[in-house]
Amino acid sequence: MAKSSEKPKFSLRLLIDEEKNRVVLAEAGKDFVDVLCSLLTLPMGTIVRLLEKHQNPQSAIVGCFHNLYKSVSDMDVDNFQTQACKNLLLHPRSAKASHGRKLKLNIDDTEATKFFVCPNFVSTEACRKLYSHVSTTKCCCGSSMTHEIPVEEDQADGVLLSCRTSFVITDDLKVALNSMGLVMNVLNDLGYSGFDKLQEMLIDVGFEEILTLLGCLFTSEAPLTDTFLRKHCMSRKRKMLTPLVQESSVAGVAETPLTLKVYVRKSDRAVLYAECREEFVDFLFTFLAIPLEFAWELSIDNVKMGCVGNLCRSVKDLSFEKQKEATVSKCMLPYYYNGRAQPLDVVIQESPEYECLVSRYGHSMLSKKINKTVLSNGEILAKFTSVSASIGLVKEETNFIVSDDLVVTPMNSSSTISLLSKLQMNIGDIEEQVISIGKAEATSLLRASLITTSALTNGLSSFLSKMDPDEATQATPKIQKSDKPNEAWQLL
Repeated sequence: MAKSSEKPKFSLRLLIDEEKNRVVLAEAGKDFVDVLCSLLTLPMGTIVRLLEKHQNPQSAIVGCFHNLYKSVSDMDVDNFQTQACKNLLLHPRSAKASHGRKLKLNIDDTEATKFFVCPNFVSTEACRKLYSHVSTTKCCCGSSMTHEIPVEEDQADGVLLSCRTSFVITDDLKVALNSMGLVMNVLNDLGYSGFDKLQEMLIDVGFEEILTLLGCLFTSEAPLTDTFLRKHCMSRKRKMLTPLVQESSVAGVAETPLTLKVYVRKSDRAVLYAECREEFVDFLFTFLAIPLEFAWELSIDNVKMGCVGNLCRSVKDLSFEKQKEATVSKCMLPYYYNGRAQPLDVVIQESPEYECLVSRYGHSMLSKKINKTVLSNGEILAKFTSVSASIGLVKEETNFIVSDDLVVTPMNSSSTISLLSKLQMNIGDIEEQVISIGKAEATSLLRASLITTSALTNGLSSFLSKMDPDEATQATPKIQKSDKPNEAWQLL
């Protein structure tokens, strides 16, 4: 965050009711609105990381996501497939990262994805086949793929907008093309017959203000007022969720549903803890890679998260025809988030193939497509594909404990005895159940993790059966992957 004062600034025109100390509306140019829209493309893990650096004191603004992120940070790297898997969760990559780097102000400080090839690829044909994002990857010749090679980025004009106009933004972040009629309608709707009680203010907006606005996006019904007049986010109390509307609204079941064991307090049906295997933890951790716009859409558009919904709907209304042709939007994640199971509507992109001109004198950058007619004497066209990524993020055959607020802990580094003793409860009041996580349960869990600090209870309680404890015990073997009697599953 150092040198933030050197970052670009925007001019923003505010119309203010000084008596009520509130922003009535704002007038902004394309550059600012592009940055505002780009907030929706940020992965949830990036949002958590940026807000935790910016907020003072730190506060959990985004439901259980702060705990989920901290779980990744605190977990020993030995529990992940590779160091790269942990890094990809702490610094998640967006499929639209190249768009963000073209913004006048990009608050995402995640480094661009790097590409490495074998240092022998110019001289050795066998080494001209694979690229990696990790410099420690071994080539077929045995050498580490340490040669970093530049990549031609896809061309993009901004994130959303190409029309050169100005925009009107209401205090609750509804964005529309500027017009006199729109301004008059907004003022009429708010009870203003004229400008006698209103004042214009021209302000500079920079890095710190955008970060404050990002936090207010989740917690405030008036983010412009809280950001530019009060200078901080106004926190609000979280309400308990009502059960997920109808399962038919998220029809469809994962081909291989995830299964976990949950421990429920009988007296109030609160989920205390869940025991699970690596598949479910992979699924939870990919929440950090999902962009904000899709986190909101995947939770059935009915999550009340500050003004995120208003901004998402505005972006859709402002999109151009070529973008409107797609009637169903998909959550696209880069190919290296290849988890073991994904019951949500998340599409993992295929790893792209790149081409490169190679001669004995050197090489060009990697490009999606190179015209063969540009080949000169002695040049060849090399085609590179990605080194096959391992399936999953955390290691296989690992048991985990997940708390109601989504603190994830490997069972090899936690004590079930200590967890039970901390509850200070009568063991007879704890019921054990096994639950399968299909699309409806996964959607409800994502929804709950965004807006509450009791994700398991709010997300899964409506799917729990009122089983007899004896039945729950009999169902336990369904999630066992090993018949060894001394495994940690036997401790509870």
